[in-house]
Amino acid sequence: MSDNAIIYFEANRPVQTLIPAIRSLVSQPRAFFASLPTAIYYRDSLFFASIIVFALSALSIPFLSMLMLFLFPLTLGIVMIGMRFLSSYLRWAASSFAKTRLPTAHAFQLSAYAFLPMMFSALSWFGIAALLASMYLLWLGLVTNCRIQSTTALLMIAVPFVVVTMIGSAMMFILSQVTIS
Repeated sequence: MSDNAIIYFEANRPVQTLIPAIRSLVSQPRAFFASLPTAIYYRDSLFFASIIVFALSALSIPFLSMLMLFLFPLTLGIVMIGMRFLSSYLRWAASSFAKTRLPTAHAFQLSAYAFLPMMFSALSWFGIAALLASMYLLWLGLVTNCRIQSTTALLMIAVPFVVVTMIGSAMMFILSQVTIS
């Protein structure tokens, strides 16, 4: 196997594929998304996104509180529901604006891989950079994998960007008001 071979996460081999998949995504994002096979099932994407949410919860403990570890199931549920809505929206937007077919499971897979930078979203002001990096990866996936025009893909992710920014801001405000005695 070559050093620059693209590796994707597989739920049936998480230990062997998690770090190589992250390394492939971070070092070669364009090639990673360009050769990403179309997802038929949600299993790999759900497992990958769940690991990222767990890392987000663990990394946020020093900045927010131990409460985040206990909120992990709630956070996981909210993120998974949000990603499901996002993938349904992307399927609809690809059909309506780009006149291309994007299966919901594949849109979920693109969203799960694009969610990787969000594990750093609780680290103070890194949240803004994480959101921008996540949106860039989603745009890159739409452009390179789904072959959607770059301006159309940008317009497609504008709505989720605004929604995620508003929800994230509200959550950060609420969490800043929580104090544990």
